[in-house]
Amino acid sequence: MALTKYSDSKVIYLQVKAYSLWQEFKKPVAGCDEIEVKNPKTGEIIKKHGYRFDSVSGHVTKLVKYDTERKYPTRYFGFKAHFLDGGEVYVLDMPYQSQILRRFLKVAHNVDWSLPLSISVFKGKKKDGGEELGVWFQQRGATVKPYYTKEQPHGMPEAVYDDQLQNWDFKAQHRWLVAMLQSETMADIEAAARVAPVVEQSDQGSEADFQARDFIVDVQPITDDDVPF
Repeated sequence: MALTKYSDSKVIYLQVKAYSLWQEFKKPVAGCDEIEVKNPKTGEIIKKHGYRFDSVSGHVTKLVKYDTERKYPTRYFGFKAHFLDGGEVYVLDMPYQSQILRRFLKVAHNVDWSLPLSISVFKGKKKDGGEELGVWFQQRGATVKPYYTKEQPHGMPEAVYDDQLQNWDFKAQHRWLVAMLQSETMADIEAAARVAPVVEQSDQGSEADFQARDFIVDVQPITDDDVPF
């Protein structure tokens, strides 16, 4: 018989939904928030229950890529950023094709991983007839600006305009940024953690949470060709 020592510590899993950081519950609890999301497969409107937060802050202790292809019928993949603040651990889900990851990819090079990072999510200004997701990265009270920009790409490939579809194709650019994240950023985070080691609670069982993530509002359909790992 195997025993696991009791711990009152808690890992809080966060997603980006309804222009906020969202901690979802399988069942409603007293005082929780309720939002409506659309099932991308059926178009059905589903009510979800949880807590909404404006921001998450703490030392980023690790960045983990995940892929549930062989575990569940519906495949989810992307990265999870682990934040440690005091004794609390927060795990922020950044699906592969999501605005939160897109923003993170462009600022990650400018983050000092030895310092706490704050990420705020909010409803931004209207853009092309829709609401733009606002994401604000801060350290020491100052904004962390993107390292990769159109004006200063630092080797980032340009987006390609598709004359047939009449839209911009960012796939090659996104793949390149993800590759840089894996080859540089993940190593930088690990190096910072070795210099100033921190104790983090176990992440056991977290992958099971993906079974409950049937309806994602910030992810578009993608194929295996989009995935660089």
